[in-house]
Amino acid sequence: MSLCKGCFDIHMHPAPDVTLRKFDDEEVAERIAKAGMAGFMIKNHFTETASRAQLLQKKFPQLIIKGGLVLNRPTGGCNPYAVENCGKLGGRICWMPTMDARSYQLKKHPDLTAEEAETYLYLLDEEGNLKPDVKRTIEAVVKSDMALATGHISAKEGLAVLHYGKESGVKILIATHADNPSDYYTMDQRQEVAAMGGYIEHCFFNVRRGDTKVGELVQEVKMLGAEHVVFSSDVGQPASPYPDEAIATFAQLLLEKGLTQTELDQCFKINPRRILVGE
Repeated sequence: MSLCKGCFDIHMHPAPDVTLRKFDDEEVAERIAKAGMAGFMIKNHFTETASRAQLLQKKFPQLIIKGGLVLNRPTGGCNPYAVENCGKLGGRICWMPTMDARSYQLKKHPDLTAEEAETYLYLLDEEGNLKPDVKRTIEAVVKSDMALATGHISAKEGLAVLHYGKESGVKILIATHADNPSDYYTMDQRQEVAAMGGYIEHCFFNVRRGDTKVGELVQEVKMLGAEHVVFSSDVGQPASPYPDEAIATFAQLLLEKGLTQTELDQCFKINPRRILVGE
């Protein structure tokens, strides 16, 4: 039996997109259904995907398929009205800025001028507090009963977002690919997320690229508890594997490094189901 059977993938990038992708919505749904996976989340950096998920769900009723919203510049940045609209469409995850996060762009392009950097999104004011529009957006996430994920913002911004989300009543908190060099969370910071009841997400993309050692992820699960960790693929790049392949490979590597089947099920099945369904 394939190790991806019964698993979810809460982080993948199908076409249509403004960037070339390996697969489209229908192709990936067919593969995931054939592999015996349980469902997935459609993610796009620049447009909501809840409407796409609704259409796809009708064709694949055996799967749980959800969409969401990333708060980059094309959706108005931290825009509570966009969140409200996505929630009405059934959106499940609201991500803070990703490709348009200022910290992300400065990591990728350290030669950006101050004027260029200013065109990207930073969520804290001069005193280090969340800006008012960010707070209003998080409050819209609460009203829409969506999960709140940090996207590509810095760990400093991300922790501020998650703390305010917790205080405001967000039920599901996610530190997005916390091992990614562009928004890296230290172990102390990951423990802080876990103490809030949040999830620390890790993606096969970073393992495949060599950013993260699988053994370190196993140690983290043992330290924080599997109930605080969620694994996903973050694939869709033209040279990447398909999500079912990525999840199966990721699971095999984790088992080989000492993760138990019970811990694996928690991170690939139970936790992501709660994120997608809200149960």
